[in-house]
Amino acid sequence: MQIIANGKLQEISAGCTVYQLLQYQAVTLKAAVVELNEKILKQEHWQSTLLQAGDRLEILVFMGGG
Repeated sequence: MQIIANGKLQEISAGCTVYQLLQYQAVTLKAAVVELNEKILKQEHWQSTLLQAGDRLEILVFMGGG
């Protein structure tokens, strides 16, 4: 099935959770914020939230530096 992640069409397996997608993309989980269909998704819900065809995700990862 297809979703849109950070503005790009992406093919994922049915039954994929937000958490699984983040792991697949090697996202630093402690520094990430996820918006699912224009709503912030709390980190405690990532493992239980199944992605659906047509979902829109924005994944933000905060980086330190100077």
